[in-house]
Amino acid sequence: MPDWTYQTVFRPLLFALPATQARAVALGAMGALARLPLGKFVIDFIGHMRPDPRLQRQLLGTTISSPVGLAPGLDTYAIALPALARFGFGFLEVGPITVATDTLPSEWRIIRESEALAVPESPNSLSMTALADRLERDGPPDAPIIVRLVEMPAPENAVKLRDGLDRLAGHVAAFSLGTLRRALHENWTEDAWRDHLRAFIATAKSIFPPRPVLLIVPAGPEFERLEQLLTVALSEGIAGVIIDGAVPANSHGLLLGAPARAAALVRIRCLRERLGPDIAIIAAGGLHDPTDALELLAAGASLVQIDSGLVFSGPGLPKSANEAILFATTPESRKPQTRPAEMAWFWLMLLGAAMLFGGLLAFAIAATRVVLPYDENYLGVTREQFPRINPRLLAFMAHDRVSLAGSMIAIGAFYIFLSWFGVRRGWHWAKKSVQASAFAGFASFFLFLGFGYFDPFHAFVTAVLLQLLLMSLPTKLGPAEPSPYPDLRRDRAWRLSQWGQLSFVAHGFSLICAGVTIAGVGSSHVFVPEDLEFMQTTGEALQNANPRLLPVVAHDRASFGGMLVCNGLVMLTSALWGFRRGARWLWWMYLAACVPAYAAAIGVHLGVGYMNPMHLAPAMGGFGLLLAGLALSYGYLAADNPAHRAAWAKYRA
Repeated sequence: MPDWTYQTVFRPLLFALPATQARAVALGAMGALARLPLGKFVIDFIGHMRPDPRLQRQLLGTTISSPVGLAPGLDTYAIALPALARFGFGFLEVGPITVATDTLPSEWRIIRESEALAVPESPNSLSMTALADRLERDGPPDAPIIVRLVEMPAPENAVKLRDGLDRLAGHVAAFSLGTLRRALHENWTEDAWRDHLRAFIATAKSIFPPRPVLLIVPAGPEFERLEQLLTVALSEGIAGVIIDGAVPANSHGLLLGAPARAAALVRIRCLRERLGPDIAIIAAGGLHDPTDALELLAAGASLVQIDSGLVFSGPGLPKSANEAILFATTPESRKPQTRPAEMAWFWLMLLGAAMLFGGLLAFAIAATRVVLPYDENYLGVTREQFPRINPRLLAFMAHDRVSLAGSMIAIGAFYIFLSWFGVRRGWHWAKKSVQASAFAGFASFFLFLGFGYFDPFHAFVTAVLLQLLLMSLPTKLGPAEPSPYPDLRRDRAWRLSQWGQLSFVAHGFSLICAGVTIAGVGSSHVFVPEDLEFMQTTGEALQNANPRLLPVVAHDRASFGGMLVCNGLVMLTSALWGFRRGARWLWWMYLAACVPAYAAAIGVHLGVGYMNPMHLAPAMGGFGLLLAGLALSYGYLAADNPAHRAAWAKYRA
């Protein structure tokens, strides 16, 4: 459920449901996907959300891959933890958890005007035993877990508490204790509070391996009384604090979301001044935009958490926040000078240039003489004799070969842009995009096995180009540059771009499907009914006229299908992984690569008179998707935005 489907399709549908039901549907779908054999791979492929290694932190005795974590309260039944762990979160806080028994689901309400979730003060929760069962069943997620306990266990439950913590110890990095709000409301004495903390911390340290305990601090205003109890907690060995992202509602319950943001910032500043630089402060509170994460960190938070932001901004928020933090904290530096031949971008760019040159050469031949001498030798006829087989045969073959040349030109442009603007900047996703597309293209060469025509010139060119691809495998990628001026706010340009990104993703997927279909036709029955209608003949008649004709035509078709798959893969992956604010080169890449390909494919149909509406519909539909994507994403990708760059001045290191 990436942003380009969440914002455009799923959010309107989910917001039309009761909030509790919508949460169950969304989390259930994500959890089910993650448990499928290839489910985690699908999540990684679509989202490409893993944090950059430079965002790693060492905290609480463990490595945290990103300073952005998931707050408790959303996935209270731990349904979708394996999926959520792959959304770019560096850690997950799970809960609230009770000692003995599960509690019944509680009702949520979405308050759209204030971007908040209204939740009860005592939300639904799992028992420690049930959570341990789920973690053992699913395996630990790919992110450290903090378990939040909010129940004040009765003395008779002390053994259950010890057993529960012991079962969870092997799966979690720390425990958080959420009883401070209750202690404040019920006016516990310092002695009662000390006894409570001492018993819990001693139990957490007695298990194997021992785990640190964090204290949940409400973001509300009771600071004087809170400071007294906090002093006691520090003296008893609390490892750090977590600022709760919920504030009391005017009516019964709590609000998660934007209303907690100001209170959380005030609490962070007060606590950082009080605790000094060494105590960990983890903060939640209305993180709905990347700029909110930057402000929470600037106020003094060690780590930040997202709760309601997943609902209002979408599942891409952790990734956007990570990119903003990386850009804000990575100083500009000059890259070390390296010989181009040692770098992956050099060889991939050569591959793209060769494909572009080959496409232009193929276009020149297809638009003039159409067939080459080795085609004539294989068929045993000269170009001038082709009309004797069928008067429209050369025109039909030109339509195939010009379309193929256009797709080769597009691939060359894609590879050149991605190599220079992506791989050269150390972006791993760009290298994967080019290599996945190229390997698919080279694999399509073996489609000749389906039609029996071994084209020696095609084989020679394929072998030469394959060397360039193979040379890119052992070469260096180089240090990755942060994405320049990433998102700060979810503005109108960003919202429109979600529809643009959806158009590009749909376009790439459609090209892959079309390529597989055309390659399948080319390596089997060769012609579709519209082809035979255009030539006013039958397959049998063409076969009888020259038994070697069908393999030649099939070769063209299968090659065109393979090139479409290459184009579809590179467009799909670059749209999934490379969509960033201000990436002008990406917008121009789509324009420069795709417009010539469509001009060739549609123009040749006009030139030869092959105007069957059903036959042209896929090309016209794809061109429409391309134009829609370009128009909807222009403001986000390509338009100059000095105000956005100026807004970064306060955050940039």
